[in-house]
Amino acid sequence: MTALTLPVLAAAFLLSMYFRSYFGVVGPALSADLSLSPEQFGRLASTFFASFSILQIPVGMSFDKWGVRGPMAAMMSIGAAGSAIVALSPGYWCAITGQSFVGIGCAPIFMGVLYYLGRTNEPERAGRLSATVSAVGSAGALLSASPLSWFVEVFGWQSACWLAAAAMAVSAAAVAFMLGPTPASIEESDRDQRPWSLVSLFYLVPVCFTLSLGGTFRNAWAVPYVTSVFGEHVAVGAMLTTISVVGIVTSFMLPIVLMRVPGRTIVISTYGAGVTCAIFLSSAPGFTFLSACAGLSVLYAMGNVHPLVMTEAQTLIPPRVRGLALGGLNTLVFLGVSVASVVYGEIAGLSLSVLSSYRVIFAVSAAVIAMAMFCYIVFRGRNPLVCTDREFADNRGTKRD
Repeated sequence: MTALTLPVLAAAFLLSMYFRSYFGVVGPALSADLSLSPEQFGRLASTFFASFSILQIPVGMSFDKWGVRGPMAAMMSIGAAGSAIVALSPGYWCAITGQSFVGIGCAPIFMGVLYYLGRTNEPERAGRLSATVSAVGSAGALLSASPLSWFVEVFGWQSACWLAAAAMAVSAAAVAFMLGPTPASIEESDRDQRPWSLVSLFYLVPVCFTLSLGGTFRNAWAVPYVTSVFGEHVAVGAMLTTISVVGIVTSFMLPIVLMRVPGRTIVISTYGAGVTCAIFLSSAPGFTFLSACAGLSVLYAMGNVHPLVMTEAQTLIPPRVRGLALGGLNTLVFLGVSVASVVYGEIAGLSLSVLSSYRVIFAVSAAVIAMAMFCYIVFRGRNPLVCTDREFADNRGTKRD
């Protein structure tokens, strides 16, 4: 690693976070100018996530074969071209093409961060550095909110897409020329000699599937929930900003906490807090607006343990197939968001009162989060490839000595 590694990776991840949510601001203006139907708008909004999720396993395989720098820089260049295509779009199909290219550009970024830092650092340090990059990059979600709204209002949505395209192109060049080649893993010889099976990762499947459950509320269901329960007059913008700020603040705290607390303990504690909040919201969805904001903020902040889960997974995977396995786990994260949104929609469509609907939605959330936490605690402890907290502490003491 060089002094430029973390800034380059953090800048790339910031752009990825920006593009994940920028369409909520740019999309309506684009749709009005191109006279898109609601169905076309919906498909256009989902194109990014479709191309993003489909490519996770191929991206991981490319990392295994060529390292991070080449594939990541090349795909980010495609993403820059995609943003430019969106800016130039005369119609629906051109915009679809641009959005799919943007998804391609963002697909390798987060996994590239995890893969590169995992290859260049011991697991404990890799987890802290990944959490740091994730914390800095999470500011991209804020850039795509009020600042982007102002920019679009003043300069237009095309200018916003051109500026984002330029930023992505510069970031791709920085990855190509400043990141450095992916070295052999520092643990490669030991890990290759240990028995390994795909079954050893199964205890992480429920965790990955529920990691971004809170993001489903933040991006889709928070506004319908609070407006239908507390009324149209509630401060929706302030609520969404608060949820985002809580997510960012807790993500910045994570690397500091990791210096004292094992990642396993943080994951379990975070999931425990998520279960508690989901149960509370299920039992009293209409208690107060402030309690709803607090509960949704905790559920959203659960996603901050994503780097810790992926870092733990890397310690169980032989270097030769690490990208492939990480790609599969990362696909589950986005699959969980899609499935959760569909399930919540089906529940909301039942012949129930508003409060009863959200009681069921939050109860289902509490159940699946609790199941994931149970699998993580029980089956992780039975996994012979996973070190215990006592071994973790002993290793840290050995390193200090």
